Amino acid sequence: MLSPLDTRITFFGGAAQPAAVEAIVRLKMAGYDVVVASHDPREAPALRDAGVVFVDDRMEALLGSQVVITSLRTTADVENLYLGDEGLLELMDPGTFCIDLSISSPRLAREIQAVAAVSDIEVLDAPIVCVGEHEQPVAFVGGDPQAQETLSPLFPFLAPRIMPQEAAGDGQFAAMISIIALAGSLMGAVEAISLAHIAGFPEKNALNVLASTSGGSRALVDCIPQVLGHDYTGAIDIASFLDMLDVALDVAEELEVTIPMTETAYQLYELLQVVGGEEMSIQALALLYEDEQTCADYGLDWALADGFNERCERFDDLFGGSDLFDDNDMPGSSGRSHGAPPPIDGFFSKN
Repeated sequence: MLSPLDTRITFFGGAAQPAAVEAIVRLKMAGYDVVVASHDPREAPALRDAGVVFVDDRMEALLGSQVVITSLRTTADVENLYLGDEGLLELMDPGTFCIDLSISSPRLAREIQAVAAVSDIEVLDAPIVCVGEHEQPVAFVGGDPQAQETLSPLFPFLAPRIMPQEAAGDGQFAAMISIIALAGSLMGAVEAISLAHIAGFPEKNALNVLASTSGGSRALVDCIPQVLGHDYTGAIDIASFLDMLDVALDVAEELEVTIPMTETAYQLYELLQVVGGEEMSIQALALLYEDEQTCADYGLDWALADGFNERCERFDDLFGGSDLFDDNDMPGSSGRSHGAPPPIDGFFSKN
């Protein structure tokens, strides 16, 4: 039984995910001996305020730890930490338990757990998903059921909601499913409300329509009020959401499945990132439907999109290798590439 009196926990951070940092703080406040081995500078203030000890040396940080918790930003970061040179699976003692809170590849989660098992190390993939302003974080926990049972005393500190999954990698797959659905529901809600706004249809009536039909969604509840209030801050920024969508696209590529809605979401959010919206929250998608001056008022610079064609490689296979945006597709023109999503000029209000 893992208890605060006899359990040392080492945290390897880097994702700057608030829900993961809050989990570590809760564990520390519950009396667990927690040390931080690596972190993103944005994670440091909350961890230091909680009294967590920082240890720069990886081996020293792991010394005596029964549990290692990780939270990295990308699949490549997770792979390097666990399987790279002086990776965790080389350094940890047999019998150590790991919980990875990162959102990364299901395939990698299965690979890490298989390699870890050879050294008598148990790893759970437990990505924490929290993208709605009014949504409690949920941890999808995949991995060996016995390891889940052993680590279950820690689960209430990780997230308010825990959803156990059946096998290694299933936690990551569950997270990916939720992210794909969020991208689609958010795109639909934002597009419906934006079109209503441009047409002069009363916002209240538009909200009532969506809320009273199957067109309603959690994205409507969580994000549209902020859109209507021109509030583009929130729980998750565009750069992080792109990392999440990238995982879904990689999995689809491995399965040889085309997921055009997620491809479109990735492309639109990448466009927002390119023009300066990287730190905005995901409801900033609505700015694509505003006029260019309004976008500029919120810090977006469409001149930065001049080279966006070079960033559209993901669409080459899906749309027969044609450019998503050619020179005629920039703001102020009417050109369109055959078969491609709407060009940039189509995102601006015609008001």
